[in-house]
Amino acid sequence: MSYEIMRTDVVNVTRTMLTLGLTFGDSGSVSARVGEAAGRALLAITPQGRYVDELASHDIVIVGEEGKPVEGKSTPSAELSLHVAVYRARPDVGAVIHAHPPMSSATAVVGRPIPPILEDQLVYLGGQIEVAPYALPGSQEWVWGAVKALSNRNACLLANHGALIVGKDLKAALIACQFLEKCAMAFLYATWAGQVNSLPPQVAKTETTLFEVQR
Repeated sequence: MSYEIMRTDVVNVTRTMLTLGLTFGDSGSVSARVGEAAGRALLAITPQGRYVDELASHDIVIVGEEGKPVEGKSTPSAELSLHVAVYRARPDVGAVIHAHPPMSSATAVVGRPIPPILEDQLVYLGGQIEVAPYALPGSQEWVWGAVKALSNRNACLLANHGALIVGKDLKAALIACQFLEKCAMAFLYATWAGQVNSLPPQVAKTETTLFEVQR
């Protein structure tokens, strides 16, 4: 079976993130479901230690949930366990992005959840953005904390580190990443101005319902 189209899509999303200033150098990781084998997900994931602007489709690794390569010669991202944990916890998720966008990373350093402040935050991300407690990146504690903070939403922050974003496919995950960065910027600016006003509860409830419908 050929996975070339999906591998190319992963590269394109990663490069778009670089162009938009959502990732830098060789940081972060992107993956997408490409099917199943023996009841377990097969993933297309970016490789470890490669600069984003140098990635080609053949660098994207196809792996099973246990990390065994199916196609591709590169070493899978060191964050593979995070991606796998999300797919196992969220059958609705078709793509995962781990990144370090500037505003989202700054908010992760602040360490406070982002309350419901924007309508599109609710529609595209699912509500309040939680912050996973700090743990050594790559550790099991880090993975568990991230999955718990993500819950049934499309994004969460990782304390003093960055962000985790998901979507039904790569395009949806990329859009969610952009909305998270917008939301984090609005939250930081409002914090600096001295007043963060949340949306009225009824509005928050209505918009979050739209999120549940389009998931």
